Amino acid sequence: MTNKMNYLQILKHRLCLILISSSLISVPTQATELDGHECLIEPMVTAKVGSQVQGVVDQLLVDRSDMVTTGQPIAILKSTLEQANLAQAEARANMHGEINARKADLNLAQLNRERIKTLYAKNLVSAQERDEGVAQLQVASAALRQAQDNLLVLQHDLARSQALLEQRIVRSPIDGAVVERHTFPGEFIYDAPVMTIAQLDPLRIEVVLPAKLFGQFNKGDKALVYPEIIRDEPLLATVHVVDRQLDTFSGTFGVRLTLPNTDLSITSGQKCRISFAPTDGKVATHSE
Repeated sequence: MTNKMNYLQILKHRLCLILISSSLISVPTQATELDGHECLIEPMVTAKVGSQVQGVVDQLLVDRSDMVTTGQPIAILKSTLEQANLAQAEARANMHGEINARKADLNLAQLNRERIKTLYAKNLVSAQERDEGVAQLQVASAALRQAQDNLLVLQHDLARSQALLEQRIVRSPIDGAVVERHTFPGEFIYDAPVMTIAQLDPLRIEVVLPAKLFGQFNKGDKALVYPEIIRDEPLLATVHVVDRQLDTFSGTFGVRLTLPNTDLSITSGQKCRISFAPTDGKVATHSE
């Protein structure tokens, strides 16, 4: 009889523990719903940089892990023909002999017309000679304009040659770090990337949230980020993009945040956990 009573007491105790545990699980607070979501810290942009034209790689000016800036040359294609065409175009664009000759002809035609005009007023030349002087002046003036137009065309040819040579230089489209080199000097490239460059400031954080949190976030909201590589304090990120609809199959939606990384101390590619709970001010607003 005593053993039976002890068994009933133990059973009641276990039942009470189960009820308490189930009640705690079934009624989560808003803080726990907004806290502890898995996320991923990624580069803001990852660009596979290619060449505008096909050709043979002559030089690679940077290597993996090198930092580059927007517009910085990172590779050069062989450009012997383009350099020769540019030199020829520069020489032709700097030729002013024809213009100088046409100016001299125009000055002579103007003097001749004035002379004939004076003689005609004294009835010393015929009307035909007067008309010929006017026509010669018009012809000289037209010849000068044609020479000037020809020089303008040559200057446009020079600009075209410069642009063709510029196409043989591959430049970085962003500030960032070289992630990978896809080619080597001597290789022929057509439509394959030359290098992959990642923008590391700011960083991008992607997080997928359940449908029950939809509508609770807006652009500009703040969140605490706890990187996989432990830091003394959490980081403060800003909501940049919030999906406007749910994913039908998973019942989730995505949120993208930006994370300043001015001194490049935050490593991209690492996992993290994110909390949208109100901050208490003890956060690092950027990598310190």
